[in-house]
Amino acid sequence: MHRSSAHAAAHAARDTALRGLLWGLLAASIWASYSVLARLGVKAGLSPADLTLMRFLPGALLMAPFMWRWGWRDLAGIGWGRGLILALLAGPGFSLLFMTGFSLAPLAHGAVIAPACQMLAGLVLSAWFVNQPLTRESVAGAGCVLLGLGFMGGDSLLHGEGGLTLVGDALFVAAGCCWGLFGALSRRWQVDPLRVTGVVAVLSFLLFAPGFFAFAGVERLANASAGMLTMQLLAQGVGAGLVAMLAFSRAAAMLGSGRAGFFGALVPGAASLLAIPVLGEVPTGLQVAGIVAVVTGLLIAFGAVRYLILRREANAQAGH
Repeated sequence: MHRSSAHAAAHAARDTALRGLLWGLLAASIWASYSVLARLGVKAGLSPADLTLMRFLPGALLMAPFMWRWGWRDLAGIGWGRGLILALLAGPGFSLLFMTGFSLAPLAHGAVIAPACQMLAGLVLSAWFVNQPLTRESVAGAGCVLLGLGFMGGDSLLHGEGGLTLVGDALFVAAGCCWGLFGALSRRWQVDPLRVTGVVAVLSFLLFAPGFFAFAGVERLANASAGMLTMQLLAQGVGAGLVAMLAFSRAAAMLGSGRAGFFGALVPGAASLLAIPVLGEVPTGLQVAGIVAVVTGLLIAFGAVRYLILRREANAQAGH
């Protein structure tokens, strides 16, 4: 009986880890696409404020009915204090930092710096807030990921295009740390992934929209093509502002914010591949080496390498 219970528990843990992995991969794929499309939008004349508005408008409209159902008195059970903090970290604060960074620095900088800082912040803060231990696998995986990010950053990080590029890099650092803190606090406060997604989407729009319409205006949005607006609304609003946030929140709940932070490390490689058809940027040899290092780091961090070694040893013992 005891062995059966232990087997059931192990099976449930593997199932949870697999589902967390799939949610994290979904978030990473959306992050990669919206990073490239955000850079494309900036190059097309849209401002960081324009992109931030489009990031939260669709999600706010979709989640508003749920918010009414969950109740505003305690902000869907999360609480106003916690809800405001989470909304600022994953909402206008993150978006303005990230989008403004793209107006000052190239895609390679944002695709490398922000995910690296998200990963590091997730590891450190999860160890601090929820006492999630830094295992040897996590540390080794982080080392491989940082090596890969260094490869992919390569020459662009070593040879900036002036002081404004450094300012953009600093904004990417802050944006990555904001998202890492969001994941750690979500885990610490044990917030429901769907409810925190609704709170962040609706509060972000309510906090940002009045200032946008009062000071920024809609001239650039009115002059943009219908195709560009539709693409950005889908990528920023539905994808990054709603689906990716829900996916990352679920991954953090199932895997822990430290391990979930590793999904951000997939973004540089995926964004580099996506940039080929969208921006006409072909990955260099360093970027290819970086993709390999990042994938290796993820496999180590998630225990895939240890599992393969143990399985091989078990098969060898069974053969004897």
